[in-house]
Amino acid sequence: MRKCGTGLLAIVLTLMIALTGCSPSADGGKIKLRIVTMFGGTDPAKKTYDQALKDFMKAHPDVEIVDESMTATGDDFRTKVKTDFASGNEPDVTFFFTGAEAEPIVQSGAVIPYDELFAKDKAWGDAFSENVKTQMKAKDDKIYAVPVTGFYEGLFVNKSLFEKYNLELPTDWDKFNKAVEIFAENGIVPIAGSLEESYYLIEHFILSAGGPAGHNSKFDNGIHPTWAQGLEQIKEVYDKGGFPKDALTMKDAQAQELFKNKQAAMIVNGSWILGGLTDKEDVEVLPFPVLPGGKANPKDLVAGYTSGFYLSKKSHEDKDKKGLALELIKYLTSKDMIKKFAEANGGVPAVDVTVDSLPTVAKNGHKMVQEASSLSLPIDAQISAEAFNEIRKGIPYIVQGKKTIQDVLSAAQKIEQEKTKK
Repeated sequence: MRKCGTGLLAIVLTLMIALTGCSPSADGGKIKLRIVTMFGGTDPAKKTYDQALKDFMKAHPDVEIVDESMTATGDDFRTKVKTDFASGNEPDVTFFFTGAEAEPIVQSGAVIPYDELFAKDKAWGDAFSENVKTQMKAKDDKIYAVPVTGFYEGLFVNKSLFEKYNLELPTDWDKFNKAVEIFAENGIVPIAGSLEESYYLIEHFILSAGGPAGHNSKFDNGIHPTWAQGLEQIKEVYDKGGFPKDALTMKDAQAQELFKNKQAAMIVNGSWILGGLTDKEDVEVLPFPVLPGGKANPKDLVAGYTSGFYLSKKSHEDKDKKGLALELIKYLTSKDMIKKFAEANGGVPAVDVTVDSLPTVAKNGHKMVQEASSLSLPIDAQISAEAFNEIRKGIPYIVQGKKTIQDVLSAAQKIEQEKTKK
């Protein structure tokens, strides 16, 4: 934004406006930085993020941050970000997913890679390990997103409910299956799961069926048979009363509330759920059990780094913005801030810091990642959002018998093939 002098004689000011097209700014000529992130709604790191923006503006009094953050649950956030970029209205800073979902953003040329910026600021760039950087690379082998925390997913359980009904924790399928039956018989929701927003259920049942090879097969060689096997098990659990009665229309946030309030014994979700739990000491996290005939190792996990801060090329090259968008990203991804984010959301920090005061379940989650036999990125980070949503939106039809699994997967495969041709 061009800044103009104030307190000048009216005639001089009028001449300046005429000659430069510049007008006095009602906000005192502050540099506006627009940012869009997932740290909105009920996100456990929202308070940490909000305070970080205040602190940055206090340290940079010439900056005004316009924050348009939203919750990432559902489609609204993804739609907003993609629409902004498609219309040339990209924010100065965007916190978004990586992988297949980010390809349109990367291919737009509207964001710049960090490789050279890391090289110029080695203290900042070297704080991220090569493993982290490798997972953040786009198809062109460049890094366009800087992560804050990674995540792990798994089966979270309310231990007190298992104790009440004399059940062993669901470390294998038999124990899991028995727990589903006993809780359903006693009016306790076995698994707090949204079948309308079924991201986590899909990837865990498929990983359990096919192991990493099946889970990560995408549609490279047709439809991997273990995908149908995994989705069939979702239907079987549904038929046993394993999900809430309104699971077909329930949102993930509502499912989390059921688990939080101990109205449900289990939930398949990610490490971010810990921030919203009030009784963390009663919660344990386990790898999702291997279903009958499944090819997974009992310690296979869905985990990794799948989101980060993107820097607008237009903003970075705008001399009037003085490189402050990059400075904001560096601040939000500094060691101190990453530690604070990890403390808030229970995620795995993207840099080497010690996270203090973690509850036992979070420590066990980090240990689970360290001991994992494999780490797979979520399926929706590996195929296009459109193809994955075809599967996700098909789950309610599958469990009700209104669509066949093969029809749903074939439709998703067709969408993926069309996307990869472009």
